[in-house]
Amino acid sequence: MTTNNLCWALSAVVLILAFYASNARAETAVLLGGWSDHLVTDGDYNESHEATIIEHNSWMAGRFTNSYDRNTWFAGKGWSKQWGNWRGSVHAGVMHGYRSCYGDDGDNATVCPMVYPALTYTKYRVQPQVGLLGEAVVAIVRIRL
Repeated sequence: MTTNNLCWALSAVVLILAFYASNARAETAVLLGGWSDHLVTDGDYNESHEATIIEHNSWMAGRFTNSYDRNTWFAGKGWSKQWGNWRGSVHAGVMHGYRSCYGDDGDNATVCPMVYPALTYTKYRVQPQVGLLGEAVVAIVRIRL
């Protein structure tokens, strides 16, 4: 099985498990868009990521256009803590779409680890979120279903 097919299969399994998890208090959200700014390196990076992400309970999976304009798929497990209308979270998992895990070296997409800490304002159904992926600060819209 090629790496690309493996990532597709992993994403499908995570989504299926998320939708069929038997938890009456389940929370599901969709995250859309994604705009970023790189904090450390200078370069001509893509800063509009066209993300489409599903989050169900503590699982998250989806796709986005990475900083090098390549489709990237990912899946991960998360942990969160609520403080009033603010939710802090961190998701850890794997992603596929970068040529190397640090930078843009290499010829083919590879599987890399992913850590995504985020802060979300949860008072309303449509929720602004700010996160950190690598060295990029990312703003995204989270919609609670």
